[in-house]
Amino acid sequence: MRFIAGFWLAVVCFLTAANASADQGAYPKTDEELDAAYAALRWQNKAGSYALPASHATIQLPAGQTLLLGADAERYSWLTSGAEFPGTEAVLTYDSDNADSEVYYDWRDVGYVADSDWDDVDGDALLAQYREVTEASNEERVKNGVVPIQVVGWLEPPHYDKATRTVTYAMELKDDEGSWSNAIALRLGRAGYTEFTWVGSIEQFKQAGGRPDLLNQALAIHSFDQGHRYEDFKDGDKIAAYGVAGLLATALGVKLAKGSLLAILGKIAIPALAVIALAISRVKQLFGSFRRQS
Repeated sequence: MRFIAGFWLAVVCFLTAANASADQGAYPKTDEELDAAYAALRWQNKAGSYALPASHATIQLPAGQTLLLGADAERYSWLTSGAEFPGTEAVLTYDSDNADSEVYYDWRDVGYVADSDWDDVDGDALLAQYREVTEASNEERVKNGVVPIQVVGWLEPPHYDKATRTVTYAMELKDDEGSWSNAIALRLGRAGYTEFTWVGSIEQFKQAGGRPDLLNQALAIHSFDQGHRYEDFKDGDKIAAYGVAGLLATALGVKLAKGSLLAILGKIAIPALAVIALAISRVKQLFGSFRRQS
C-alpha cells in the first residue's frame, strides 16, 4: 500500500481540486479509514431484479456477481477515484475476493438522442482529436504533479448496435509506468443514456480477445423499463442537443455539442477521466479486494 501513496495522493489532490464538493465529506486520510469506508458499503449479491430509479432501468443480477446501488455506488466511485460522480447508479463486479474488474453504470439525463447520424462517425478523425486534446493537456498535468498520458489507439473502434441502441468503444492509454484501458458502452433510452465504464487491466482486455466478459454481462443484464425504452419516444419529449455521432464525440470530450471545434472543457475532462481510470486500475492491483467484506 505504501508504494501507491505518493501517486494516489497526487491523484486525489488533482481531482478534488478540479471537482470540489463536500457531499462525501473528507476523504479518508489513512489506509485504515479507507478500509473502513469500503467495508461499510452494502453489496448486493442475491440473484434477482434491482431497480435503477433515476434511469428507469432494471438490472437482473445473476449468481456469482455483486452490485452496489445508489448512494453506495456513488460513494464507491468517490473512494476509488477521489472525484464525485453524482450520476453513478450502480457498480457491478464478480462476487469473489479475487475480482479484478468492475463496471460502472452512470445515467446521463440529456434527452432523446437521435441515431440517424451514426454514418457521420469517423473513428480515425476522433482518435486524432482525442490525441490532440490529451497532448494539449499534458503540460498542465505535469504542473499538477501528474504524469503525462499518451493515447496509443483504439482497442475497439466505435461500433453502434442498432438492435440494442448501444455504442461501444475502447481505448488504450499509457504513461511512463505502463498501459491501461478505457472500455465504454453508451446505451440509449427515451430520456437520455446510460454510460457503462469497464475498469480493468490492459492485459485483461487483450486476453479477452474482444470486449471484456464483465462489460458484455453488464450490458446483457441491463434493460430500460417499459415506457422508458428508446422506442417509447413520443412527440414532445425532451430532445438532446446532439445525435449519436455527437454523443460519441462529446463522451470522448473532443467536440462541442453543436460544432466541430475542440471542446475547451474537453482539455480538462479527458485527462481527468484518464487519471481516474488509471487510479482505479492501480488501486485495485495494489489494494486487492478488501473492499468487499460481508
